[in-house]
Amino acid sequence: MTRQIRLLTKLSLYGMFGFNEFRHTKDKKKKLGYCLMGVLWALLILMMAAYVGAASYGFVIIGMGYFVPAVLALVVSLVAFFFTIAKAGPVLFDQRAYEKQVALPVTAKSIIASRFLSMYLTDMLLGVAVMLPGMVVYGMLEKPGFTFYLYGAIVVLFLPLLPLTAASVAGALIAGIAGRWKRKNLVSILLTMIFLCVFLVGSMGMSRMGEDELIVMMEGMAQQLGNRIGSAYPPALWISEAMVSGKAAALVLFLGVSLGCFLIFLEILGHFYGHVCGLLSAREARGNYRMESLRARPVIRSLLEREWRRYFSSSIYVVNTLTGEVMMVLLAIGVAMAGKDSVDKMLGLPGVAERALPVLLGTFPVLMPLTACSLSMEGKSWWMMQTLPVSRRDMIRSKVALQLIVTLPFYLASEAILIAALRPGWTETISLLAVPAAYILFGARTGIAVNERFPVFDWDSEIKVVKQGASVFLMMVIGLVSAAAPIIALFILWELPAYAVYGIVVILLLLLTGLMELGGRKREPCGPYRLD
Repeated sequence: MTRQIRLLTKLSLYGMFGFNEFRHTKDKKKKLGYCLMGVLWALLILMMAAYVGAASYGFVIIGMGYFVPAVLALVVSLVAFFFTIAKAGPVLFDQRAYEKQVALPVTAKSIIASRFLSMYLTDMLLGVAVMLPGMVVYGMLEKPGFTFYLYGAIVVLFLPLLPLTAASVAGALIAGIAGRWKRKNLVSILLTMIFLCVFLVGSMGMSRMGEDELIVMMEGMAQQLGNRIGSAYPPALWISEAMVSGKAAALVLFLGVSLGCFLIFLEILGHFYGHVCGLLSAREARGNYRMESLRARPVIRSLLEREWRRYFSSSIYVVNTLTGEVMMVLLAIGVAMAGKDSVDKMLGLPGVAERALPVLLGTFPVLMPLTACSLSMEGKSWWMMQTLPVSRRDMIRSKVALQLIVTLPFYLASEAILIAALRPGWTETISLLAVPAAYILFGARTGIAVNERFPVFDWDSEIKVVKQGASVFLMMVIGLVSAAAPIIALFILWELPAYAVYGIVVILLLLLTGLMELGGRKREPCGPYRLD
């Protein structure tokens, strides 16, 4: 069984990160693209390491070094759970891969374990990137003993196991419940979004708690911080007790709970795995189909209906691209219920909500627009679009229109909540309406432009496109930069009225969107991309 798990995991990782394509492709552009993505990921890891190191240094300086491992472990667990819950179900119950592997001489438990390990290894890299800088800073300042590093290495290896198991349990429950319904994808989308909303609301509350506890720390009441961390995530305190105090019993308790939960999950899921995969792959067809009269429709409307059906046919596609819109509404609700100060505390930037709320509101939809991977989602059926008498402009506009239609309800809801709660003046109201709208237009058009430059059609799993595509990563970078620039300008030019900066931002965003639209007016067929 161990050999089966090792081979299946190796096969999954090679396909997930594109190792095989990088090793064997003769296309220099593809190799260059992989190298550039590697450089970008390296820069991102260095930035994160610098931030973690600075935060750890601050904890040690104010006399709270004991809680450095606990806080870092809590961060890794929350991030791992957040990014895993949306993909756990599709990875564990990937029907295409299951149909290929079930015919092989392997057990169901081997298939589950291999898919779990593929997610585990990616989350473990996150744990290393977060825990290692904190351990180095703590070691340089506090000079701990050998057990700190020994126990720390063991903790890093097993840290993602518990949140990953919890996310996989949630994913398995969602898949099991959705498999019993006729509208499987719709049920899966709704349940996953409910889980994510609950998690985001809880994490926002913990962020505000962390700021309050910082004040407590400054007053010398460290025990209260430990109690709050222990009540939020007890394994985090076990990790601190093991690494800092050298308590082997705490380490054994952490490993026992993590491994025990995983083995119980593996044993239970192994009995129902084939049945759940069968339910998810089943399709219900009506037997009373009758041929009716055919109707001719405009090209844009026909393409838009096609994009609509394709979008909601994939739960992972919807969940990952709707997260930004959901966060926009949650931000509006948080400001309406707790005030702008709560946002400042959550972000750790005093005055940012008062000065840059419209920019913050418009940033979320730009980070994860569905257009950033809508072209790649065509997959190997891209040749069908190439055979249609459809121009590139019409194709682009249909995908952009879908992004705007999907975002519109969330935009209207967040604006209505904020205007009703804050009762701003007319200049603030115009800014609150115009800035997010400009960001939404900019993000929708920029996403398809980036995806045109980095299309991926030869994928086997939608996760490779939605979560690991170069266009998705670059769109997140573009979104962060487009938000950071005006926020920095608002604070540097403090004497300048905020609405003046907002006006410049709106003009620039609309100008860039217009330039991209002019570039997409070539009346050529949809054929500038290749499947190879």
